[in-house]
Amino acid sequence: MTAAREIGASLLRPQAEQVDVDGVPRSHIEALAAAGLLGLVAPAEAGGADASLAVMRAVTEELAAADSSTWFVWTQHHTPVRTLARSRNEQLRERWLPVLAQRALAGVAFTHLRRPGPPPVTATRTNSGWLISGDIAWLTSWGLADVFLIGAQAGDDVVWALVPLQDRREVTARSLALAAMQGTRTMQVHLDAMPVGEDDVVLIENLTAWRETDAVRTADVSPSVFGVTREALTLLRDRGPDAETLATRLSEELTALRSAVDRLVDVPAATGDEDDRLRLRAQAHRLACDATAALVAAGGGRSMLLDQAAQRLARVALFLQVQGQTAAVRAAQLRGY
Repeated sequence: MTAAREIGASLLRPQAEQVDVDGVPRSHIEALAAAGLLGLVAPAEAGGADASLAVMRAVTEELAAADSSTWFVWTQHHTPVRTLARSRNEQLRERWLPVLAQRALAGVAFTHLRRPGPPPVTATRTNSGWLISGDIAWLTSWGLADVFLIGAQAGDDVVWALVPLQDRREVTARSLALAAMQGTRTMQVHLDAMPVGEDDVVLIENLTAWRETDAVRTADVSPSVFGVTREALTLLRDRGPDAETLATRLSEELTALRSAVDRLVDVPAATGDEDDRLRLRAQAHRLACDATAALVAAGGGRSMLLDQAAQRLARVALFLQVQGQTAAVRAAQLRGY
């Protein structure tokens, strides 16, 4: 937590507007690695910290407040680490877990698994492994990540493969012009029968079971939303008496909302509480949009300059509404407006 706060203050926050335009630099990843923040969820035997959920939530809030682009690249790294930690592929674990815990960055592509209908990314078994084909709509950390965890559908299962993607003839990447989070180096990627050996398969699991777990996870609000809201309110307090009064009121709402969320995320999801979780998530996003819009208004026309935090935070708040958005999350958000 202390390391995240120090890196946020000394490195991430001062460069956040530039990173938003130019992209997350490798030096930011190296700084996170040197502070031990790449290995937070990795097992201790791999050199990780095996951090608790509470620690992860606190670090997430700090990094997202300071620089959301770097936070997003960082947070995606932990899904491959967690998945690899569950793997029975001992050679793959030994090859990658210590490296990912200490210095290498991993990216991930799995949001397509949430979509109904024909699978966008498929895995077909061969004599020597698998062929993965299809279109990945969103792939973050292109040019930064050393390896990517790809989720591909094979019938009723998901095949998780951990592979490098750049400089492969079966992989075609196309840049995206994003309205927010351009600094995350997010691309559209086409896979044309990319071969994957069995030794690069992390695990195979049932798709329905994965979707059920994912639905529980995405129902909760990400602490990144609280980080962005808090950052906007901190800046709003310096914009005059009226802005300070508003910031105080919205901060009280933020405190109450965070307490309600913490009470739910600290206990396992229970039957019947999904609506409460979704409602709180929708309220948190609404508050983030209100706080960042107020910061824009308080700054006047200057808020529209790309070197101003106000416009960046407002765009990040909009992005967070659709990040990790499922049909259930979307319905809750729309009910909240």
